[in-house]
Amino acid sequence: MKSRTLIHGLLAVLLIAVSLSLSACGSNDHKESGSVMMADHSSMPLMVRQAPQRVQEAYRFAAANPEALKQMPCYCGCGPIGHDSNYACFFRKDGLLDTHGLGCGICVEIAHDVMRGMQQGMSLAQIRTQVDADYSRYGPPTDTPPVVSR
Repeated sequence: MKSRTLIHGLLAVLLIAVSLSLSACGSNDHKESGSVMMADHSSMPLMVRQAPQRVQEAYRFAAANPEALKQMPCYCGCGPIGHDSNYACFFRKDGLLDTHGLGCGICVEIAHDVMRGMQQGMSLAQIRTQVDADYSRYGPPTDTPPVVSR
């Protein structure tokens, strides 16, 4: 009798968990995280979905907020490989995946700092000033034009 009750309890928990996970599924390409948009996890390539959580978040943020990251420099030294912004560490100009961000902590941290700044309501110019101040000690920036005011 106890084992039957235990089995029913476990099945109920499993049913609830499956229901909650299915209710989170939708047709939206983007999901909101705080006050910033994030690309849906399932839309990311497998190698991104298998990366550490912090890296996945950076790619999801980059995919949903290209205009923000295109205005932020990267300080990891990726300029010589053709990168012109932090966005380029995650996606190429043609929109395809760039794998550089999968293995570069500086790129990922800059993306997270931009995300956090946007969640706190900072302007892109304020975020850019903060990124420059925090990361300039790591190396030369990419050749990223100044922030465009809107």
